[in-house]
Amino acid sequence: MSENTPDKEPAVQADKTKSSAETETTADEKENKENSEQVIENPEDVKEEEYKIHPLAEGEKLTRAQRNVWEERANEIIEKIRPYIQHDGGDVELLGIDEDGIAYVTFLGACAGCMMAGEDFSTGIRLLLLDEFPELKEVVLVGA
Repeated sequence: MSENTPDKEPAVQADKTKSSAETETTADEKENKENSEQVIENPEDVKEEEYKIHPLAEGEKLTRAQRNVWEERANEIIEKIRPYIQHDGGDVELLGIDEDGIAYVTFLGACAGCMMAGEDFSTGIRLLLLDEFPELKEVVLVGA
């Protein structure tokens, strides 16, 4: 009978090891499930890096953190056209995006007060922003 005893011990140890590994997996799965079920009660708690730009639903408002993300994207688009405006002695600046998703821009330098500013805005900056950033509700020129 002593011959059978050594054969049984490794089997028992293997079962204990498996049981321990299963326990760790179950604990990890439980933690992942709890994390995936967390509901963000306050949208202000969402970090900018976590926010994904999406079209606003009816009545939905942007938080300050979300507006920061939208403004970054709008500024990246404005950078594409800025060199052409600066070549003529002017500049364009994004003043901000409000909670409704409306972008406000203004002309600076030679463009401020120029008779062509309105047309350049309508056929250039406004169309570029709305085309490349369709989530914006509107683009408004301020002070021209």
